Amino acid sequence: MKAIVHEHFQAELSKAQTLIAQQDFASAWIALQRAHILGQNDAIAHTIAHWQMLKLAWKQRDFREIMGQLVSTILAIPLTLLYGNSRYLRGGKAHVQESEKMSIPEDIQQILSQ
Repeated sequence: MKAIVHEHFQAELSKAQTLIAQQDFASAWIALQRAHILGQNDAIAHTIAHWQMLKLAWKQRDFREIMGQLVSTILAIPLTLLYGNSRYLRGGKAHVQESEKMSIPEDIQQILSQ
């Protein structure tokens, strides 16, 4: 992972932790989704993003999301190693309704293209 991407990945994780402490779970999910997009091409970072999402789902007692994130956390390393950069970047939540689908934010696209 490039240093600039890693820096932004860590910043999004830190932001999510702050938001969780403030009980702003909706914004914490957005920060974790941003971290997921940034880390999706790195096996360890991808796994960390899903692990953090799993912990947030557990905190919220969202059992449907827990099950999806559990599977995603387990499969993050092998899928990243198998498919790496050829995969479509996505937000990472396990159960997303059409109205919640996340496009890749412009600032993240710029970071990833550096």
